[in-house]
Amino acid sequence: MKMQTKFVISMLFAILVATFALQNANPVNIKVLFTEFSVSQALVILGSAVLGAIIVLLLGLIKQMKLNKKIKNLTKEGTVLQEENDSLKQKIEELHTNSEEYVKINTDTIENKNKDLNNEVIKSEIKTKDSKLESNKNN
Repeated sequence: MKMQTKFVISMLFAILVATFALQNANPVNIKVLFTEFSVSQALVILGSAVLGAIIVLLLGLIKQMKLNKKIKNLTKEGTVLQEENDSLKQKIEELHTNSEEYVKINTDTIENKNKDLNNEVIKSEIKTKDSKLESNKNN
């Protein structure tokens, strides 16, 4: 509900209570603990309405303070979670960078080993051919 709507409703209720109180202005006897006194019924009605409004106001303030505290705590928690999220994203980026470097290093190593193996195979083939040539010369 909008604030204006609430204000209009509360004003209508106040007018209703005031009208009711003024129509019932007869004196009444009130007993409180050990004392007794006579007072206008309108004052009792208006006093009760005011006391009820004060109680509702206090309860509303308590609820609002609790909600504000909860909002503050959730904001702190959100900040902590955001920082943790940023930290984890940074770690993922570092791992990604490190894995690319690792793959590059391993690829270079594998290529070097392949070259070495190819060289050995070629040397072996040359030796084999040289041996065959030697044996052909000897024959």
